[in-house]
Amino acid sequence: MLLLAHDLRSPGTEELARTVFEVLVPTERERILRKRLAADRTRSLIGRWLARRAAASIVGTPWTTLRTGQHPGGQPYVVGRPQLSLSIAHSGRYALAAVALGARVGVDTEQVARVARLPDDAFLGPGERAALYAVPRDAERRAAMWVLKEAAAKLTGQGLRAGLRNIGFECRGAHFPLAARTPYAAAEFRAFRLPGGYVAAVGLSAGKPPREPVFVTPVRETALKTGWTDRLHE
Repeated sequence: MLLLAHDLRSPGTEELARTVFEVLVPTERERILRKRLAADRTRSLIGRWLARRAAASIVGTPWTTLRTGQHPGGQPYVVGRPQLSLSIAHSGRYALAAVALGARVGVDTEQVARVARLPDDAFLGPGERAALYAVPRDAERRAAMWVLKEAAAKLTGQGLRAGLRNIGFECRGAHFPLAARTPYAAAEFRAFRLPGGYVAAVGLSAGKPPREPVFVTPVRETALKTGWTDRLHE
């Protein structure tokens, strides 16, 4: 599998978003334009770019020749490549995408401070609360539980219908990256830190997930020109 990440504060991100917008088909463009905030449109576009970059690397084709779509439940996929599994996540300053060949994947990311504002019973089961309070309170580890659960929900395709409190996780080890498993999904999971107070998690149904993502930045992708710039950033 391949796990890619992009820091949305990186120079060239807005220009890259315009480039990605150009290569989208009209239905994808309209879906992007329905997002009210420009920042949300940029995050979504960069997530799509990462997904296509990862898929292109696996199948050996230019990323601009691939398309992504969404199943009725919201789960993304690579059009015409049923052997590939795809998951996209973005929050705050980061976007991530995981793609695997012949295995299911799920990825999520979140700012630690945002999870800290959530009550325990919003996503933690009784056993998980007991395990967390058995050691000195650790906001990062608590936030890792959130992204692990989100990644598991994406991997199975159930989304939030499963109810995060019903997805119980056990983390092995005391230090990041954390290896984790859940009875909810037959997969291996790993949670890791991202700079600036973020955590992320990835799950893989066959094999070991990576310990960290590969960060990518715009290079030649911004060479394309777009006629949709004003609509995208208005």
